[in-house]
Amino acid sequence: MFKKTILAVTVLAGLSATGARAHDMSPPPSGPGFHGGWRAHHGLEVLAGLKLTPAQHKQIHAILAAARKDKRADWKQEGALHEQIRDLLLTPGPVDRAKLTSLTQQIEALHQAAIDSRLDVAVKIHDILTPEQLADAKAREDKIRSLHEQLDELTALPPPPAKGASKEDGEE
Repeated sequence: MFKKTILAVTVLAGLSATGARAHDMSPPPSGPGFHGGWRAHHGLEVLAGLKLTPAQHKQIHAILAAARKDKRADWKQEGALHEQIRDLLLTPGPVDRAKLTSLTQQIEALHQAAIDSRLDVAVKIHDILTPEQLADAKAREDKIRSLHEQLDELTALPPPPAKGASKEDGEE
């Protein structure tokens, strides 16, 4: 379930943030607690090169503006819940586990609502794009993924030497 959630968040973040770049506006902040996404740009590079019509720009802008509405209240609520958890854990005496569970469940509910909202945005943006634009975005994503994999291979640390092997084993 966790992997599916991360995948959904990643796809959604990529599509929603990409739409923002596509019409020269900054992407919406990811909010506290969200550290997933596609590399450093959260997928912006996937759709940034698409040629959108003025109508598509306008529709995507409206979708993103509506999605950003009221996010600050959610972030403040989550921050208040985290503060309550810190206070609970720093209070002398036994920890009220029932209260702790309640607070973490409230945070999880906020996270799920944010995931659902981002996924809704991604679907709306998907529905605006033409099949040709989607195919172009997919080709770009495949190429970017391949390049990232190549970069990861090139920058990977070498494996540790095998136990029991010495310098003399390979030298003659």
